Order: sequence, then C-alpha cells, then structure tokens
Amino acid sequence: MSDPVRLLHLTDTHLFADPARSLRDVVTRDSLADVLAAARRQPEWPPAAILATGDLSEDESRGAYQAFADLLAPLDLPVHCLPGNHDDPEQMHGLLDRPPFTLCATPRIGAWQLVMLSSRLPRNPAGKLGEAELARLDTALSVSTCEHALVCVHHQPLPMGSRWVDRHMLADAVEFRRLIARHPRVRGVLWGHVHQVSDRDLDGVRWLSTPATCGQFLPGSDEFATDDRPPAWRWLTLHPDGGIDTEVCWLEA
Repeated sequence: MSDPVRLLHLTDTHLFADPARSLRDVVTRDSLADVLAAARRQPEWPPAAILATGDLSEDESRGAYQAFADLLAPLDLPVHCLPGNHDDPEQMHGLLDRPPFTLCATPRIGAWQLVMLSSRLPRNPAGKLGEAELARLDTALSVSTCEHALVCVHHQPLPMGSRWVDRHMLADAVEFRRLIARHPRVRGVLWGHVHQVSDRDLDGVRWLSTPATCGQFLPGSDEFATDDRPPAWRWLTLHPDGGIDTEVCWLEA
C-alpha cells in the first residue's frame, strides 16, 4: 500500500505585475510570500505538490505570472495550476506549463489521480466547463488506474449560500456533479473563487473550498462584502484508503 500524500492548496493569489499594487488594501505579492513562509515553518512541510486553483493574476499580465513563478519555483516542488476568471491562459503558457509547473494536467501522486480543470469563460466572472472539459474529466477518470481521485476547479460547483457569489458559480454545475457521481473513485472536489472556507461531505465525496492567499469575502452575504479574516492556505492529506484529512490555516498578524 502506498503512503499518504500531503498537498498544499493555494488559491486566488491575485498578483499584479507591479509588486507594490494592492487589492482591497492587501499587497497580494507580499501576502503570498508571507503565506509561503508560514507554510514552510509548519511541520507538514514539504508537501508532495502544490495545487494552485486559479485567479493567480489580478491584471492578467505576464509580469504577474512571472512573479508567481519566481515565488514558487525555488521551492523545488511540483506546482499544478489551473486558470480562474481573472487569468489569461495565453499569458500563463510558457511560464506555468513547464517544470516545476503544470497547467490543467492530470498528474498521478501515489494512489491518487488528480484532475486539474479549466472553468474559465472569457470576460465573465462566472465559469463553465463545457462539453470538451467535461469529456476530458470523464476520460481521465475512466482510464485512470488509481484507486482514488481528487478533482480541482476554480469556480464553485455547489452554492455557497451567498447570493452575489453564487451568481458567479459554475454554470454547468449540475452536469459536473452528475459526472462526479458516475465515478466512485472520486473522493474529493476542491475549488477557490469564493474567498471563504467550506467543507461538505455528500455521498462519500468531500467538497472543499479554500480561502484566498489575500483578502476574503464575507460568508452568507447577499451583496458584495469583505471579511476581516487574514490570508489562508489549506493542507490536505490523501490517504491510500481514500480518506482525506484537511486543515485550513490562517496567517497570523
């Protein structure tokens, strides 16, 4: 039996080409650097890989992705990326699709198959996988020889109970969830986008959202509202029996 796999989940870094620019009073490049420094001080370090689930850039610039690469590459770890609604996949190519990075890949780690999906729609805060990406997911899950699978996407496939956030969820969430239900090897679904934490267990699948490495949104709000919670990251331990242990960590002031 293979060993447990530890992963670090980072999402919604919202970097700019300008290192001093801030998003809602958070200098996003500094907050990502602080998150990485804090994670490296924890006993869980090092992970087998890092998962980066979109909105890596705020300004869709090449410079933002270069900054992300400059911060992550020295860690000498695989970094599996996917785009969010604030990202430009064309700018990501050439930087985040070569080692140690992958872009929308299907890596295997231990007994686990990972599937990194793109739900980005051009110039639209909502997301959609579409027929081609759903078919890619179906194929990846069908042909995998791994016992278990973790599926990663940017947009939420489940409502968060926040009216304004849920206007921008995955448009084909019903089709996505039906596909997941057809593949019993799927043990978890992981996403970003919502800048808040959630953890639900539905029919044996763990559905998880992770807060941003910058500012957070206020849970349960009908209109746009920010939360005062600090930057965050998530640790996951994927066990060979299909179990998932996970913890969200918050950056201390």
